[in-house]
This record gives sequence, C-alpha cells and structure tokens, in this order.
Amino acid sequence: MRYFLGHKGASVAKLPPWANSWPSLPFLAIAAGLGLGLFHSFRQLPALWIPLSVMLFGLLLAWKWRPALLLIAVAGAFAWGIWQADLRLAMHWPVDQDFSVRGRIVSIPQLGGREYRFLLTPEHWSAEAPAGARPDTIIVHGNLSEVPIVGQRWQLRLHSESLASLPGSPFADLARQRFWAGEGGVARLQGGRLLPVSHWNLQDHIAAAREVVLHASNMALDREAAGFVQALSIGVGNQLPPEIWQVYRDTGTAHLLVISGSHVAVVAGLALWLSQWLWRRIPWLVARWPAQTAGILCSIPAAWAYASFAGMQIPGERAAWMITAAALAHLLGRPNNAWQGLSLAALLIALKNPGALVDVGFWLSLGAVAALVAVGYGEVGWRALLRSQWAVSIALMPLLAGLFGQVSLISPVANVLVIPLVELLAVPLALLGALFALLDLELLSRLFFHLVALEMDAVTALLRVLLHIPFARISTGTGRTWALLAAVLGFSIFFLPVGWPGRRLALLGMVPLLIPAGDTTDLELRALDAGSGMLLFWQKGAQSGIFSANLWKAASRRSGGLALTAALRQQGVTRVDAWLRSDISAPQPLPIAARQWWPAGARDYPGGPPAPAFCRADGVAPTGMHFLTLSAPVQPCMVTWGAGPDVLILGDADVATVKRLAAEHGAALHRVQAIFAPASLGNTERAALSAAAAQAQVFYLGEGKSGTWTWQAGRLHRALPPAPAYWQPGA
Repeated sequence: MRYFLGHKGASVAKLPPWANSWPSLPFLAIAAGLGLGLFHSFRQLPALWIPLSVMLFGLLLAWKWRPALLLIAVAGAFAWGIWQADLRLAMHWPVDQDFSVRGRIVSIPQLGGREYRFLLTPEHWSAEAPAGARPDTIIVHGNLSEVPIVGQRWQLRLHSESLASLPGSPFADLARQRFWAGEGGVARLQGGRLLPVSHWNLQDHIAAAREVVLHASNMALDREAAGFVQALSIGVGNQLPPEIWQVYRDTGTAHLLVISGSHVAVVAGLALWLSQWLWRRIPWLVARWPAQTAGILCSIPAAWAYASFAGMQIPGERAAWMITAAALAHLLGRPNNAWQGLSLAALLIALKNPGALVDVGFWLSLGAVAALVAVGYGEVGWRALLRSQWAVSIALMPLLAGLFGQVSLISPVANVLVIPLVELLAVPLALLGALFALLDLELLSRLFFHLVALEMDAVTALLRVLLHIPFARISTGTGRTWALLAAVLGFSIFFLPVGWPGRRLALLGMVPLLIPAGDTTDLELRALDAGSGMLLFWQKGAQSGIFSANLWKAASRRSGGLALTAALRQQGVTRVDAWLRSDISAPQPLPIAARQWWPAGARDYPGGPPAPAFCRADGVAPTGMHFLTLSAPVQPCMVTWGAGPDVLILGDADVATVKRLAAEHGAALHRVQAIFAPASLGNTERAALSAAAAQAQVFYLGEGKSGTWTWQAGRLHRALPPAPAYWQPGA
C-alpha cells in the first residue's frame, strides 16, 4: 500500500487537457455528500423539480464559471436521493400471501430462538408472487432442513408478512436502514431446498468457500473461539457472544473484529508481490509488459475477490475502491493522492446506496482512514503507529460521542498494544488456516485455528484489564449538538500542519462534551418500550431514576433493558440514583443503581434488598418524592412528586388496592394532575382509579407504548411524536 500511495510510474494513458480545469475529486465528493446530507435531513420527500431547477441554473453558470460544477454536484446528489427513494417507495408488498421464490442469501443468517433470520435477494419469482415492483431484498425467517450459509442459492416457499412486524431498536433507526438497503418485504419460511452450485457462477464458489471455512473452524474449536477465526478471516462475527463485543467496543478496538481495509490491502499487496515475482521468471513476458504494471493489474481483482469473500462490508469495499484508484493513477501516469482514492471510494459507495450516509459503519470507516491520511499514512515504526492511532482516536471522538453517547479514553493505548498482535499475527494466521481448510489440509488448518484462538483469548484478557483503569470510558450523552460542534472545531486544530501555533489546544475540544447538559425543566418522565411491562425513566436536575413493574416476560425484560440502556446513554448517565421496583421483576441487563426501593412484602431471595429499602413511610424516598403507604401488608410501590402532589406513579394493583388508596389518600388523589400506571390494570381497576382521581390525566404504560412528558411551570407537557417519515412502514 505504501507503493500505491506514493509512487508515480510510466503512463499508459493520458487524460485530456480540459480535465485539469474541473474541480478536484475531493471537492466533488464533498459537494455530493452535502447534497445527500441535505436530502437526508427531510422526513418527507421534496419535489424532484426543485433540485433539477438548481442543476439547470448551475449548468448556465458553469458555461463560463467552472466552480459552478460544485453546485451541480450538490443538486444532482439531492435529486439522485429523491429518485432512489421514489424507486423504493414504488415497491409493493402484500400481506398474507403464499408464493415461491428462488434466490441467494446475502446476509449472515442469525439464529434467534429456534429459527434463522437472513436476507434473500430474489432471482426468480413464481406466478403467484406479489405483482408490480418487487423488492430487491426480502427478510426471511424460519427453519430450514440444513444450516443456511451466506451466498447459498435456495428455492423457498414463503408466506408474506407485514413490514410493521419487524423488530426495532432503540439504538438505531432500523426502518430507515432497511428502506435504503432495499429490504422491502418480510416472509416466514414454509419450506425450501438448497440449489446445486453452478460451475459458472463466481458467487456460488465464494459461498462454498465461506461454508468450508465455517465448518472447518466450528469442527476445530468451540463456538466462541471459532467466532474469532471467522471474524478475522471471512467477516462472520455472529458466533461471538455480546459480552465479547462489548469489551472491544468499550476499548475502541471493535474494528479489529471486522474485515477492515488493512486486511484487503494485505491480500492485494501479496497478490502484487507474487504476480511480479512470477512475471519476472518468464523473460518474454517481461519484454512485452513490465512486471510492475502486471503486478498492479493483478492486485485489483485480488482486492475485490477478497472483499467479496469477506462479505463486501463497507470497510472492505472502501479499501477495494481506494486500491483500484491508486492502481489506475499509476497506470495513467498521474501522481497518486490518497485523498483522491478516499474521495472516489466514498462517492461511489454513496451513489450506489444513498442510505450509506445514515450508516454508522460508513462514517467510522471514512473518518478513520481520513485521520490516517491526514497524519501521513504509510510510515513505519512504533512512533508512526502511536501517532496514527492517537490521530484516529482524536478524530473519531466527536463521532463516537454523538452516535453512542460515550468515548473510550484508553482507545489509543489499547489500539497500540493490540493492533500489532491482531493485524500482524492473528489475521495472517487466520487467513493461512482458512487457506489450508480450502485445500482440505485439516491438520494444518486446525493448528492455525488453535493459534488464533489462543492469541485472541490473550488479547481479550488484556483489554479486560485495561477496562479496570479509572475513567477508561466516559459517558457524554447524545443529542448535544453545540458540544459536538465545539469538539469538531477544537479537534480540527489537531490536524493543522506541524509547527502551527496552538495545535495542543485541540484537546480542549473534549471539554464541552464533559460538561453536564443544562436542564430547565422541573421533571422529565420518559416511558420506555418494555413490551407488556412498565418502565419509566425520570430526571430531575442532576438526579435520575427508574420505576419498573410487570417485567415478567423475557421479551419485556430484554426490550426494556435495551431501551433503558439507550436512554441512559443518550443522557450521559452511567448509573441511576434511584430504582423503584414495584415488584421483583427487572430489565435485562440490570441497570446500575445507587439505591433500590422495593415494595413492602416483596419476596426475599439471595441478593434482595435490606429492610430499610422498602417502599414505605419509614424508608428514605428519592429526593423530591414521597411514598404512599397503605394499611395492608402487601402493596405495590407508589410514589408522588410535587407539593400538590402533582404526579402519582403507581405499580400493578388490584381493585381492592385502588379502593384502599382512595379511602386512605383520597385528598391527595383529588389534587394529583397526572397518574402513570401499568397497562395491565383491568377495566374495573381503571374505573376505580378514574373515579378516585377525577381531575387527573391517567397514562397507562406498557404494551409497547412510549412517550415523553415534562413538568414545567406547574403544567404537564407531552412531547408529540414526529409525523411518520417516508421510509417508515405505513407512512
């Protein structure tokens, strides 16, 4: 790759002279990115004639003023996004229809519960299949006669379902990602058969090769160890448990477990060296064509072949485009510029799929490579490695803070320690093991796979030790635009030329992210999606807490735990001050709480609460809140807030409990303005609660309902959800 980035060779073709007056490729890429970024800021599709009119105006200006081409690029990218969105919106997907389809699996099948879920690209539809414009990709779930592998071709019998039935995520807008990925349908498996491998189809052979590596690694190692081998060789990381991924994310080294651009560069460099060595051994070939040029030509298909073998992920595709651009620059006799290659890669990926701009992986990959280029990629030595990793960590810090609400302060140290172990040792060993598996040399493949597993276990143990360092990671919160802009402007100083005065002030850009966000509301309440359970997160100044009830189902515990983790990350909260539990059910994973309160009469079990933590009058309630207790020994946890009181939060209760609450605290209930209670309350309990607090607004939480309320200046305000966007099902 150092050769690609810095060499200028003999020209085999020349560009026309008028091309020199055009804007450079990086500026065109930035202009197109601005156009697509502006397009993605709209939740409803703008009219296509608007950007087309701007393009026409730009063409008139460009006749005499070439920089107007940048305006055309902005408007053209905007129009391209609208057109691509219109094509996807034209797809029709009926519900409850049986049909057959022949297609190829294009994603890594995920095993959840007792069924697989994967993406299928249809190649041939049956006569009873949905008519009209059909989706490019459909989401299939169910069971098959054998384990599905990405790249295989299947003949499937399917039953179509509604797109609204697909699961969501509190961390990402999955509906938007599915829309731009062309996933316009979902269906349940009713049967299928594996189609034979076509000898003339390269994708079939790639799928068969991936399957060989998967089976060989699974036969040689346990599930977790095989997951490391598969992640480093063919880009399949679904066998690694979530706790392993969490360790690598918290240390800023998760990029090591995916196929990165460096993997593709190693394979391309090896192909370049090997082809040159072989070419020089045949004199009549050298006399007709330079070995150097032949090697560069061979490196291009090698890069694309390995990127395809590894699943064509964004980092691999970006690296393949950059290698292609560098090789073509050499063949054209033009000085290669890494910014040109990076711009070309970003532009082509974004034009191929405009939705890439809302993909986290696209920005992380692009930002990391841009930081490496800015500090001088290609130098060798431990100082260059330290400088490059420090630059990547600094450049990605605002992006990670904005997307994930936390940054890893030990990321530079962790990367410097483990990158040589993974990139220079584990990856070559995994690739050699995969090669021996493809050659059916079982003994050698097992040996190399075991070496990879031993090394990655040591790397993971080292990262766990680093996580115990104080302030190894900090929560910054998300949605704080002013802090992110200040961090970006401050960190941009870091990439000024060496010797520029004030470069060390770049570290001050982190300070705004560490300042707690101001809060002008007296109380904020957020009902989180916890399935059939109730999960309420509140904030009052610097204090925060949760109220949970009825999280008895496993699905409710999982969805509630994910929603709570996302809410805490968004607010930059590492642990809540108070956790009021109306019963002994709890979200998973368990939140970190400074103190917990339990209902009187809660069952005692190992690890349960001490007696003073019960939700009763002799316990100390959270700041600004008060417990309501009844004469009955068993009751749900009930808490009020405000002098009125203004707000009542009620756990699960039967009609007798509601009537006793009205009899013993009737005066307080008449002053309450808002009540939050579980949706599990029946009609009888709801009628009794409404009669006891006739002046209050009652919000029943659960059944997947969510919302946000703020109490300010003595009034309760509910934040209205935004109107459905064009990419959402049923919009």
